[in-house]
Amino acid sequence: MTTTRATFKHAWVYTLAAVTGKMISFFLLPFYAHVLQDVGYGVIGMIEASLAFLFTLMSYGVQSAVTRFYYDRPPEERNRVVSTGMLQTAAISTALCLPLMLASGPLSGWLLGDASMWHLLVLAMLGFVFELTGTAASAILLIEQRSTTFSVIGLARLLIGVATSIWFVLVLDWGLFGYFLSGTLTTLISSVWFVTIAVRRCGAAWDRGISRDLFFFQLPLVPGNLASFVSRQAERVLVRYQLDLASVGVLEMGYKFPSLISLMITQPFMKSWNTTRTAMADEPGAPEHIGRVFTWYLLLVASVGLVIVVNIPAVLRLLTPPEFWNAHRIARVEVLTMILQGCYWHVTFGMYYAKDMRSLSWIRGVTSAVKVALSVLFIKLWGLFGAAYSAALIQAVMLFWSAPLAQRKYRIRYEWRKIWLIGVSSAVAFVVLITLDLEALGAYRWLRDVAVPGVGRALAATPLGTWKEGKAVTLLLERADLMSDLVLRTLLCLPYALLIPTLHYETRTKILKRLRGLRRR
Repeated sequence: MTTTRATFKHAWVYTLAAVTGKMISFFLLPFYAHVLQDVGYGVIGMIEASLAFLFTLMSYGVQSAVTRFYYDRPPEERNRVVSTGMLQTAAISTALCLPLMLASGPLSGWLLGDASMWHLLVLAMLGFVFELTGTAASAILLIEQRSTTFSVIGLARLLIGVATSIWFVLVLDWGLFGYFLSGTLTTLISSVWFVTIAVRRCGAAWDRGISRDLFFFQLPLVPGNLASFVSRQAERVLVRYQLDLASVGVLEMGYKFPSLISLMITQPFMKSWNTTRTAMADEPGAPEHIGRVFTWYLLLVASVGLVIVVNIPAVLRLLTPPEFWNAHRIARVEVLTMILQGCYWHVTFGMYYAKDMRSLSWIRGVTSAVKVALSVLFIKLWGLFGAAYSAALIQAVMLFWSAPLAQRKYRIRYEWRKIWLIGVSSAVAFVVLITLDLEALGAYRWLRDVAVPGVGRALAATPLGTWKEGKAVTLLLERADLMSDLVLRTLLCLPYALLIPTLHYETRTKILKRLRGLRRR
């Protein structure tokens, strides 16, 4: 049976590229925030919300559909599953986007209040077609567990995206046009790369029967996904029209950092795990193994979420203009939403394995309808922050409603004591770390008064000290309190790792043996 270690190994390779790329991307965040401002982020948010609508029409995800049917077919037909999925996705996404591109002028006027921004919508929809086609083609890399190749392409894509963004947005000063042009070119390059690999490996054959199976596997989810889209994006529309476009920009900033949980943990992890658990589901001991993997996933995602929630106020003050600083309240709630969402993709495996897409669609449809009403009420009561509260509440309802239904289809053996320990300990750590007065600690004063100024003096002797008349070093010294806060709170999160020997018998045994050996010496 595939081991937990192998699953995490592949997930780690996927994550490594995503983490590195996002580190580069977030380096550009302060530049984007100052160049595009809150209104620019509002435009990006509205266009991305529109693309999210198109993604809902592609239902559960073509990678998941291809993976599910790949293992249902005899070996001689499996390559056609991949090639058919790729061709079908390209055809459907093009058919969806072409009419919208022709109507981009009126759409831009309605969404953005400015019909002259039609070219941004066209670029975004082209990028959507390239992105979806490349995603379908990349399924073969996930199925064959070629995580290194997949991650190399992903990392190259991110590097190209950052380079073109710097050139178009910061050097050529093309603003929003440069932002979307960079994204479209980047997705085009990566899509061509994935498609080339898929065609060489699987050919370009079309199978009508496989196409029909893939289509009807995803079709039942469309109504639920549409309802889910309306519920999730309604908050942006409500904020846009009840408040203003700048508030949408603040909302997007609040969602940006928690999305790292999905981009750098859940998505890379599921790329490896969804293929593995589908292949091993009928093997002896699989329910227990799947349950153990969920425990370790929960510990990982809770650890990263803890680091984000305790540091988000300092990060926003370091990287963004003052109008974005209050977004930390949104970000903290969104971290919880992202953790619940990741758990949802784990616990619904039973429905996915049984191909019961109708139940998933029903749950999403009902909860989405309720969320729209909650969003209206919560935004009215709490303004901008009500959108985040309603999202977290509904995600929790989806999780606890779908879990028992999925268990009836495929019973996973969850490690409930360990799950409760992770949940309670992370909640306690969160409360302690956000209420802790750092100024009363000697370590904080040493960082602020000695360590950070020392780093500033060392940097002043390097070429960075003369760049832009020493502006970078000056900013570091001026924000020594924020840097110290960030470093110390991150270090205070590290003791949470003590849960690892508590949860893992082998690790605990090794530690105890070493301690006994030290005592004997």
